[in-house]
Amino acid sequence: MENFTMKTVDEDRPCSIEELENIITSPTGGLTMLPSTAFDKICEGIFLGEGDTARNVTTMKQLGVTHVLNTALGKDAFHVNTNHVMYQRKGIKFLGLEATDAMHFDMAKYFYPAADFIHEGLTSGGQVFVHCVQGVSRSATLVIAYLMIKSHMTVQDAVRLVRSRREISPNPGFLQQLCNLNEELKKSGHFPHTNSSLAAAIENSDVEDDCGEEETCTVKDLEEILTAPIQVPSSSLSQINENIALGLSHFMNSSDKLQRFGITHVLNMSFKQGDDSDTPLYQQMGVKFLGIETQDTLTFDMTPYYELAADFIDDTVQINGCVFIHGVDGVSCSATALIAYLMIKKHYSLKAAARYVRRKREACINANFLQQLCDLNLKLQQCGHFKLRKNNFTDPIK
Repeated sequence: MENFTMKTVDEDRPCSIEELENIITSPTGGLTMLPSTAFDKICEGIFLGEGDTARNVTTMKQLGVTHVLNTALGKDAFHVNTNHVMYQRKGIKFLGLEATDAMHFDMAKYFYPAADFIHEGLTSGGQVFVHCVQGVSRSATLVIAYLMIKSHMTVQDAVRLVRSRREISPNPGFLQQLCNLNEELKKSGHFPHTNSSLAAAIENSDVEDDCGEEETCTVKDLEEILTAPIQVPSSSLSQINENIALGLSHFMNSSDKLQRFGITHVLNMSFKQGDDSDTPLYQQMGVKFLGIETQDTLTFDMTPYYELAADFIDDTVQINGCVFIHGVDGVSCSATALIAYLMIKKHYSLKAAARYVRRKREACINANFLQQLCDLNLKLQQCGHFKLRKNNFTDPIK
């Protein structure tokens, strides 16, 4: 089966500057925002931030930084004047790149040297602090390039990941160079064939960061996670991981699409609602099917179907198949079932499960379903269910 990890279905076509700008600005309603913090942790081992923080060697040591990458080396106000000597005393490795934040500047020449330096830091068990002046353009561009080169992420996924952790604003010239890199890597077969353990760790970092299983989860908590910001899904299908996809009801209506995406099981969470699907339709395609009649209303009780849906999804995962879960729009009934599966079968707390799903697809679950998930969370919490989950960064779902 094709490996879909960290890759959405709309990314087989060439990427454009406009597409990347939309990813960057959509969380703030189309506006470009400056970071609210001096630095942010992008994933395990990588910090992205501003130059003033990087100059403070004491802060670097407190953060556990072992490698500093200055992507704006220089002496004027638009650059950061640091050198290897100031870090060497503290045992910190340093690389300075003389880049200018201008549309015409050739940042591509630094893609591989920067990626190699970051990779060296991570593989040695270190922490890498990547910065420019503000930590939004030059440094963000090279972190994105690193994720593409070393972690085999498409440019769209890499931009989404970095933007989810920090406000960024690479200039259009840099975005075009990242698009060009994306096409080069795609043509060489770079994206489909490797499932990087770091990429898996990055995907799962929100789950592992959640240590509050003992806290009560409320509808308001979930709404903040799922609607920050609220958006309509940008694609008909979103690959949650290599075994699970979530999307629109009409998307899997042909054998060509089923084969293309390696679908072996279909779970219709809005059976007999809208665009319908049934067992005979999929039987002739060799696909297992389960239809559950639910209604996306503030009075419908979804809880009786949690175990049934979770068992069906889990059966698929156990045989390394791929299940397509859908409702009418793929944002409420189906998203609820997927979150419940992660809680029941994978021992994720509700907040962790909601973050995981929201990272992969926009969701808009009604308040009634959210309350039912909160009730499930409390029930599982009281029986010690979440303490059984093992920390496994390289394979977060299985």
